[in-house]
Amino acid sequence: MLESYIVIGLTIAIVAIVKTFKPFKNTRGKLYIPLLVFAIAGLVNVLNAAVFGGEILKVALNHGLTLGAVAGGLYSMGKSYLNDKNNDIQIK
Repeated sequence: MLESYIVIGLTIAIVAIVKTFKPFKNTRGKLYIPLLVFAIAGLVNVLNAAVFGGEILKVALNHGLTLGAVAGGLYSMGKSYLNDKNNDIQIK
């Protein structure tokens, strides 16, 4: 099976691509992105288990949803950090 960080990376990459579509550009569409991260991580990990074996699919889905929650949190933290960093006062 692929490592957890690969599943998280794939999830973030897929969500970044999906976010470029028009339905996700408005305010309501942006609210669905955390749910999308959660669902895609679950799906990616189930596919990971189906292709590479090692876990039963329910366990893989459980683990994938956990990774989705982690990926969503990491994404939000990173985005917040970058926004705060851009707003910091620069010392001359």
